[in-house]
Amino acid sequence: MPQNAQQIVVEFCKAWGDGAIARPDVNKIIGMFAEDGVWQLWVPAGPVFKGRAALRSEIERQCEFSSFMHCGITRIVSSGQSVVTERVDHFTMRGIRVEHALMAIYEIDEDGKIAAWREYFDTADIGKQLGMAPEAVIGG
Repeated sequence: MPQNAQQIVVEFCKAWGDGAIARPDVNKIIGMFAEDGVWQLWVPAGPVFKGRAALRSEIERQCEFSSFMHCGITRIVSSGQSVVTERVDHFTMRGIRVEHALMAIYEIDEDGKIAAWREYFDTADIGKQLGMAPEAVIGG
């Protein structure tokens, strides 16, 4: 019997790290997705990654320029297999410790895997902290 949807999302967020380790366990993260899982990096304009190979490629790419990640869940609510988190995340990029607020929606399938993950955040806020244009943030 799979864990409940909220437990799955909490474990998923923990897999990204506690802020003390340089790199998350990418294999664990990818294993939590459905084979055809989808991640929309930010809504509405962000890129969409579908399938474990594309997800792995994007996460590995981000690990090249972001480290010491921590997903800080401040609120979590769910209805059935849908989970919403309010978070304050932290990561290090270009030697700068970044803090950013975001919302994320997760859809968990019948096997307890993440079928969809959509994030809502302000790239301008991250860009301001890094001294970058908002559209350059995701490029690293």
